[in-house]
Amino acid sequence: MADTNTATASTETLTVVVQVEPAPPDEERLQDLSTAFGLMLVVVIVVWCSKQLLNLFSVNPDHD
Repeated sequence: MADTNTATASTETLTVVVQVEPAPPDEERLQDLSTAFGLMLVVVIVVWCSKQLLNLFSVNPDHD
């Protein structure tokens, strides 16, 4: 006599809990982001200083 497996409908519920951990940061990507942030900061500082220098030598009396 052969043993046969038969599928039967069941009302059992199975709860599965999956815990996901973030991947470790990629060192190359962090270095690229740090470089980009540093360059943007330098650009902002240069533009602001240039504006202040131009305002210093402005001859417009209404714009102190």
